[in-house]
Amino acid sequence: QVNKKLFPDEYREWRDSVWRSITNLGTPYNYNQTFTASYKAPFNKIAFLDFVNANASYNSTYNWERGTVLGDVSSGNTISNQSTLTIDGRFNLLTLYNKSKYLKNINDRFTNNKRNVNAKKKPKRFVRTITLKEDTTTIIKHNMKTKKVKVSAQTTNGQAFAVKSRVVDENSVEILTKVNKNLKFTILEDQKEDKSVWSEIAQYTLRGLMSVRNFNIKIRNTQSASLPQFIPEIGDIFGQTRNYDIMSPGLDFAFGFIDESYIEKAKNHGWLMCDETQTTPAIFTRAKEVSIDATLEPIPGLKITLTGNRTDNRSDQMMFMYDNATNIYSGTYTKTHMAIATALRGCSSKNGYNSDAFNNFLANIPVVAERVRGQYEGRNYPQRGFIATSPWAGQPFSAQVGDVSSISSDVLIPAFVAAYSGKDAKKVTLNPFPSLSSILPNWKVSYDGLGKMEFFKKWFKSFTLSHAYQCTYSVGSYTSYSDWVSAGDGIGFIQNVATGNPMPSSPYNITSVTITEKFAPLIGVKATLRNNMTINAEYRDSRTLSLNSSAGQIVESGQKSLKIGAGYKIANFNTVLKFKGKQKNVNNDLSLNLDISLNNNNALIRKIETGLTQATSGTRSLTINLTANYVVSKRLTLGAYFDHQVNTPLVSSTAYPTSNSNFGVSMNMSLAK
Repeated sequence: QVNKKLFPDEYREWRDSVWRSITNLGTPYNYNQTFTASYKAPFNKIAFLDFVNANASYNSTYNWERGTVLGDVSSGNTISNQSTLTIDGRFNLLTLYNKSKYLKNINDRFTNNKRNVNAKKKPKRFVRTITLKEDTTTIIKHNMKTKKVKVSAQTTNGQAFAVKSRVVDENSVEILTKVNKNLKFTILEDQKEDKSVWSEIAQYTLRGLMSVRNFNIKIRNTQSASLPQFIPEIGDIFGQTRNYDIMSPGLDFAFGFIDESYIEKAKNHGWLMCDETQTTPAIFTRAKEVSIDATLEPIPGLKITLTGNRTDNRSDQMMFMYDNATNIYSGTYTKTHMAIATALRGCSSKNGYNSDAFNNFLANIPVVAERVRGQYEGRNYPQRGFIATSPWAGQPFSAQVGDVSSISSDVLIPAFVAAYSGKDAKKVTLNPFPSLSSILPNWKVSYDGLGKMEFFKKWFKSFTLSHAYQCTYSVGSYTSYSDWVSAGDGIGFIQNVATGNPMPSSPYNITSVTITEKFAPLIGVKATLRNNMTINAEYRDSRTLSLNSSAGQIVESGQKSLKIGAGYKIANFNTVLKFKGKQKNVNNDLSLNLDISLNNNNALIRKIETGLTQATSGTRSLTINLTANYVVSKRLTLGAYFDHQVNTPLVSSTAYPTSNSNFGVSMNMSLAK
């Protein structure tokens, strides 16, 4: 160990020798720094904005990794970064509505709990004996803070006496009757609401407009970069070195504020090796995610939750070590969608699995192809890429040279989305990655208002209906064409393998897109009877539609299921068995549960070129499950079960009918203290 202060030259020589030994052995050296910044808007401290809760955060990570050095050969260092910007806003609109006293009273009226509280609240009462005079009126101070009052009077012997009165303000009334007499006055708060037709219409309308109770939005943008063959060494401050007259790799890289143009900056400063023998590309990735949800309550007991999201992941690989190299783009895409227009429609082998949606899809193909072709009309072929040396460079587009392919993803995807979403092929977007405005809501609905009706109260303790709809549109992993040449506005040309001519195409080779739809459930019921028996039933329907443009087919798979269940608990079952004695802190309950489910699964392949449909698999299954559990003691539980399942294949060539039954008893003993 060398003392740095007493022997600076020796220390420097020792440090350099150690550094050389490390690099010569190829041992990696890592430097990592993380920067995090967050801000929470203090809206909750501002009276008129306390219904807003907003947060924003930014996180960035910068990493420098030493490359391997073998003799005089170096692979260069690798630098990378990642940054994430998150914005989260939550809006409690009920708090906003209640800032108005009038709107708050409307909300209280339509809220069951508030209504019950008001119904049980006793009216205020003021009683006092007062002497009236013939020559003057009398003011009575009751201090009940309300103008809605009823005034009555009695004589000293208890007989009713008619008097006239006028409300002065919220705390006093004026007795207009002039008579010399002692009367006992009773002033009673009038809780009867003044209702008129227009008042009722106004209140119901405003309550409907206040159906949205909560609204939330979250935006998350993440980007990262990885750059190999980086020459500069690590520095002391923020991982920067100034050996190149400016900070390298720069604060913009360290904090994640860069894009693909950073490659040119690094090249101009001489930071990159650009060794063509090393083919590790620079990689830039971006992920944009937007999530939106809202809670609605149109009427008491009916709750609706709407959700929507969109996620767009993209990656750009740059072979910067080669001149004029083509970038490789790839990514995935998902958004909430709606295909309910063609949902809940079955098909049968009796008519060849005929489907109106598939027939519409085939009819949409020429319509969409004509729309795509129209984007190229009046344009000239670009004078670069493989077209630069062809006779068509700079010439007007001609379908005779290369026409839009009716089996390309540019045509099939819009035709597919239009057909299975119930849209017009002449209006559906041609972009396979729709914008934020294309987000369609999914929803979840529950309603327990029936349980509060007198008829249902007679039989049920609770009765809840439920429904949910989920649908997504997603683009599977895609890549860009290496020979694609842009013609502007997102359109361009690729080279026809057979003829070598330019052919219209988007820049991406999208092999598959999928629409997934679920009714989970379509309708569901959960109820508890007066005798504590529980009943639940639900019907579910789901389907997955996959367009495979490279294989020229659509794969449809669906599942339908019906589930019915019941449960009952016999409290203190030992008394039924006439067992003597009762254990302390132990309920000797017998729990019985019965579940019955019927499922139907199937899968079809629909050929685009021939229009034929083939069933590939399918099963119908019936499952019965019965269980019983009896708590003998704190440590011992006895159980019995019975399971029965019957599977019937819908396609006889894929499987055989099977039937399975299981039954038995179980004993669960706990040895824990």
